[in-house]
Amino acid sequence: MSLDLWNQLFPSIPVFLVMCVVVLLAGTIRSFTGFGGGLVLAPLFSLFMTPADLVVVVLVLNFLTSVQSLPGTWRTTSWPLVWSMLIPSLVGVPLGVWMIEVLDPMVIRRVIGVVVAALAAILLVGWTYNGARGRLQNWIVGMVSGYLTALAGVGGPPLVLYLLSDKTLSPVVIRSFFMMFFAIGQVCTMTYFAFQGLLNATQMVYSVSFIPIYVASTFLGTYLFHQALKTRADLIKKFSLWFLLVVGVVTLVM
Repeated sequence: MSLDLWNQLFPSIPVFLVMCVVVLLAGTIRSFTGFGGGLVLAPLFSLFMTPADLVVVVLVLNFLTSVQSLPGTWRTTSWPLVWSMLIPSLVGVPLGVWMIEVLDPMVIRRVIGVVVAALAAILLVGWTYNGARGRLQNWIVGMVSGYLTALAGVGGPPLVLYLLSDKTLSPVVIRSFFMMFFAIGQVCTMTYFAFQGLLNATQMVYSVSFIPIYVASTFLGTYLFHQALKTRADLIKKFSLWFLLVVGVVTLVM
């Protein structure tokens, strides 16, 4: 890893420490809920990185933590549900990559802020999706998720709103779905980015710098998840949502 490039990417210790704290929070929230890592990382990272770099770094970090969690979630994964949304999500990836190339980075930052803040607000007020569910709905949700993942690394919201309102799915099954869906989807999206020539050394330096913190936060989030199963997860869930709402709003006004 080039020291000169590292100094260029992290111009001061306070900047690096702030980013590390956000990485710690993102990894903990993601491991606890199965989603939310990209929603925390993307708004802050959009202040320092190009859209393509942001997506790649978020995907790399989330994939590594997904791999850590796969052995424990494999047996509780609903594979028909995963494939019914994963395949259409791959259709949305090329569109998201194309939008990265044509949209102004500031516009993408605003998209990130709107998506993150809207998801948090909707979940905080208790709105749930009560519409039809089936192959068509799964395709629509999957495609939008793939598009948002490739565009800004925030493919979780459509899935969160769609799945959390399904009373037939347990918290364990939902968490396993998110882990498996994004683990496979992240590999496919990264492969497409490589095919398009969007990978570079800057992304590697960012990723390597944050990997130890993100990995450590995964263990913390997993511990909190298992403790919450024994008691109540309300407090941690509300804290996570309020934090996401603040992050989204701050991104919009900056």
